[in-house]
Amino acid sequence: MPNYGDKNYWEERYDEQSGTTFDWLEDYESIKPIIENLGIKKEARILNVGCGNSEFSEKMYDEGYTHNYNIDICQNVIDFMKSRNKDKKGLHFDVMDVCDMAYKDETFDLIVDKSTIDALLCGDHSFMIVAKMLKEISRVLKTGGYYIIVSYGQPENRMIHLERDHLAFETQIYTIKRQEDDEQEKTHFVYICKKLPEAIENLNNFDLVYKELEQEELDGAEDEEEQDDNNTDNDNENKEEYLPPEDDKKIEKEKNTIKEGFINKNIVKENTVGQ
Repeated sequence: MPNYGDKNYWEERYDEQSGTTFDWLEDYESIKPIIENLGIKKEARILNVGCGNSEFSEKMYDEGYTHNYNIDICQNVIDFMKSRNKDKKGLHFDVMDVCDMAYKDETFDLIVDKSTIDALLCGDHSFMIVAKMLKEISRVLKTGGYYIIVSYGQPENRMIHLERDHLAFETQIYTIKRQEDDEQEKTHFVYICKKLPEAIENLNNFDLVYKELEQEELDGAEDEEEQDDNNTDNDNENKEEYLPPEDDKKIEKEKNTIKEGFINKNIVKENTVGQ
């Protein structure tokens, strides 16, 4: 599998896709009902993190959201998107690291993340990097503003990041389900995270959260090394039966969707999670 958390992977991909656009997971039309349901005003300041070569912000701009900022870590894709939208005043594209943004505190009314968190979770030191990203998201988002994540990650794998002690979000979760051409159902999750007043104070907990995640990663590496040693010992004993380590087991959970609060036939509200 490609290392989606690696900047070099994306630079090479955008070089290969030069002159083209692509929307990960969902396009603007899919998410538009959610944005409208939140009552986001046309004069709102909007940030799209990890924008890539998506047309999402262009579509928003065309509908009147003209204070629209987009960042990506790759210079080549930002150059392309700037050139493509050079006549659209108020549609900004800048090279910037989502873990170290140049914006002032409490700048944006809405932040959109279309699978950027997913990409970072595929990279090295992923939990620590995502904690840094979410610290920055919380910092530049206005109190009462919304952070929307479009993700393939199920709630049990994403809420652990959104509920860390340096954050304070009230989160609603929606599912978007569609039939693919091969008749398999595709499910994406939309996390609508409203920044709570205590979020500003909670940012002071970041250093402690980061140290805990750092220690967890070290402990995990030691456990993997011990497991590797045990596997080597088992191989040397020529045991016929092999039991895979716990981390390699694929445990699937069935989720019962609470069918309430329909926005359209494909988008279903599941629940609300508060801090």
